[in-house]
Amino acid sequence: MIDGPALFPKMRDRKTSDPTRTNELPAPDLASYTEDQLRFAGAAWPMRAAEELRSALIFRALARAAYQIGVAEPWPSHFAAAVRDEVRHARLCASVASRFAAGEPCYDVRPVRARLARTPHPVMRVASLLLVEVAMGETISMVLFRAGRRLAVEPLTRTALGLIVADEVQHQALGWEGIAAVWPKLDDRQRGAMQEEAALGLASCERQTALPALRWLQKGQPFEAALGRLGVLSPEVRVESFYHAVERLVIPRLTHLGVDGALAWNRRYRTSVISTSPDS
Repeated sequence: MIDGPALFPKMRDRKTSDPTRTNELPAPDLASYTEDQLRFAGAAWPMRAAEELRSALIFRALARAAYQIGVAEPWPSHFAAAVRDEVRHARLCASVASRFAAGEPCYDVRPVRARLARTPHPVMRVASLLLVEVAMGETISMVLFRAGRRLAVEPLTRTALGLIVADEVQHQALGWEGIAAVWPKLDDRQRGAMQEEAALGLASCERQTALPALRWLQKGQPFEAALGRLGVLSPEVRVESFYHAVERLVIPRLTHLGVDGALAWNRRYRTSVISTSPDS
């Protein structure tokens, strides 16, 4: 496990607006919720902080690889700016967690290192991270955060989710526009590899986002409506939001790019990890 705050200074290369330091966040209004509801909702914020820092590390790796292969500006600068956004999100989530008296975020960079080890070749790293983590992943994240903010009533929760979703909208657009700009750099074999990357990415997103909620529904476990007012998506809303994002946004955009989105979705559990050799 990694100490998250120790990572923050390494990724901060200019001052940015930080609502956790400028008192832009409203005071929480928690009096109408039970202790169990607050504990359940509060536990989501350390996990969100960890995910946001993971995104920061992905964007940092993307920026470095883009510089390495000579991707023209403004793309490398955009990726570097996204690092700062995600670090700010991680701080924001950690701050909200503390106001809910939740635990400290647990930052673990090992999954990111394993992800990067799978694509050491810089061209493939740029293309893969842009396609899967940024374009696809941030699109799904945007839809989920947007659903959470729409349902949230508690003012601190609603404000924090709104601040994050505003950046997620920009990040997913950056992903789709960025991969379209990089696409001409790929040869036919590399574009074929992106077909498999899309399938792998869709499977990973479904396992992480939808399947736990589907299992909850299969067990018939109750879900308190008050949790939605605290920004926690019910299993039904989480499942609906995920498949809406995939079917209405991700698949059509993949197909527009030149990846068969429907095929990637249908083959998401029947594909293999792409080759990571320099020739791939």
